[in-house]
Amino acid sequence: MELALKNVDVSINRKTIVQDVTLSVNKGEFAGIIGPNGSGKSTLLRAVYRLFKPSRGAIFLNGENLNRIKLADSARKMGVVGQFNTVDFDFSVLEMVLMGRTPHKRWFGSDTWEDQQIALSAIEKVGLAGFARRSFSTLSGGEQQRVILARALAQQPQILLLDEPTNHLDIKYQLQTLFIVKSLGIGVLAVLHDLNLAAMHCHKLYVLKDGMLAASGPPEQVLTPQLIRDVYEIDCDIRKNPDTGCLSISYFHNNPFSAGGDHS
Repeated sequence: MELALKNVDVSINRKTIVQDVTLSVNKGEFAGIIGPNGSGKSTLLRAVYRLFKPSRGAIFLNGENLNRIKLADSARKMGVVGQFNTVDFDFSVLEMVLMGRTPHKRWFGSDTWEDQQIALSAIEKVGLAGFARRSFSTLSGGEQQRVILARALAQQPQILLLDEPTNHLDIKYQLQTLFIVKSLGIGVLAVLHDLNLAAMHCHKLYVLKDGMLAASGPPEQVLTPQLIRDVYEIDCDIRKNPDTGCLSISYFHNNPFSAGGDHS
C-alpha cells in the first residue's frame, strides 16, 4: 500500500496554508512531517484523511486518486490518530476501541466475537490491559491518547496517520507508542514535534516551513544544524549516538532579548 501526494495545495477561507507539497509513504515506511508551529503540518495531514480537500494537486492511495475512493473504502485502509479526542458521551474504553471496527462492518452491523478480540488485543498492545470497562472520560490525557491509538490499531489499517501522537504522554509511553507503530510493518505518516523522536523512529522526514517543503530525506541528511537554524531559528549540536546509531540533538539557549542572540 502506497500513499502519495503530488503538488498538493491546501487553502482555508481562500488563504493558502500548504503549497506544492509532494511526498510518499510506502509499505513499512515511517515518514515524519516536522516543522515549527504554524507551518501547515496538521493541515496537510487533515487533507490526507479527507477533512480538507486539496485546492490543487492530488492525493493517491495505491495509485488511485483519493477523490475517487468511497469514504468507507478509504476508512478501511487508513487509520487516524488526531490531536483532539473530546467525547460527548460516556463510552467505555472497549466501546471506544470497537469504533475502529466500524469500517469493516455492514450498516448497523453488531460487534462480533472477532471484533471484540481484535479490540481487546489492541487495548493490550498500548499498555491498557484491564482498562476495557473503564470510562474513557475518567482517564488521563495520556491514557486517552493511547485508547485512540488502540482504536486505530483495531481498524487494522494499511496506512496509519498520526497527528502529534505523543502529546500528553510521558517519556516511557512516547517511546512505547512509536515502537508499537513502527513494529506494525505498515506505512506511517506522522506529524511530530520532538526532533529527537523523529530522528530515532523515522525512515524519512519532510520539513515544512511557511506551508512549503523546505527539505526531505533520511534524518541524517535532513537534520543538520543549518537546517534547524533556518527553519526553527535556534542553534543546536547534532551527534550520532554510538550505541543506537541515531542522531541526538542538543539545543542552545538563545537569549530572546539579546539582539545578537548570544549563547548563554
